[in-house]
Order: sequence, then structure tokens, then C-alpha cells
Amino acid sequence: MSAWKLPDAVPGERFDLESTGDGFSIVRKRDQARVGAVVLDREETRTTIRSLCVDEAHRSYGAGSEAARLFTGAADADGVPLLRAWAHPNLGLSVYFWIRMGFSPLHGEGPEGGIWFERRGDAYP
Repeated sequence: MSAWKLPDAVPGERFDLESTGDGFSIVRKRDQARVGAVVLDREETRTTIRSLCVDEAHRSYGAGSEAARLFTGAADADGVPLLRAWAHPNLGLSVYFWIRMGFSPLHGEGPEGGIWFERRGDAYP
């Protein structure tokens, strides 16, 4: 098995994801503004979301949630067996965010004292 080949684009309702090679740009449909990015580390057995960040001026409009749903849907459709993400210890809302996106927390310390989260593709038919 080789690392997941990203699709060129993943269309959404209000936002699209456009491949950047190492992840995706989050693009608002109504004006084609790039409002954020998803940065990935892709390996044979898993894909790790290094960051999912929406530019500060564009937060609280659902871009991050839609981007996460589009990304996880594309990964599931392509059979990615495991997705990982992490929550920084000083960003409590990111814990809630990853749980809402279907990720489960792992025991033990993650990067920089944060929390690792996982989502198994085979758990979502």
C-alpha cells in the first residue's frame, strides 16, 4: 500500500478543498477566497492532519467544520485506514472540534503536551 494520493479538489456546499500537494487550501465558493488550509503528513498506514487552520478573519463561519467533513469524507471514500489529528494543550476548543468531527482521543501525551485523536476509516462504512 502506498500513501494516499490526494484528489485535486473536493467540492463542498459553501467551501471547496483544492489540493496543494501536501494538503488542501480551503476555498470559499462565493468569491474563490482562500480562507485557510489543511496540512497533512501522509504515510502508508495513516494520514496525520498536522494542522487545519482557518485565517482569523474568516473564523466562526463554518469553514473549518466543512473542511474537516470534506476531508474525512474524501479519505473514507478512498479507503484511508486511519486519520490522526491533535489538539494543542492551550487550544481547548480544538478538543471539542475533533470530537465533533468523529475523532476519538488517545490516552497519553501528544505533541507539545497536547492530545492525539484518531478516526478509523473502517469504522465508517
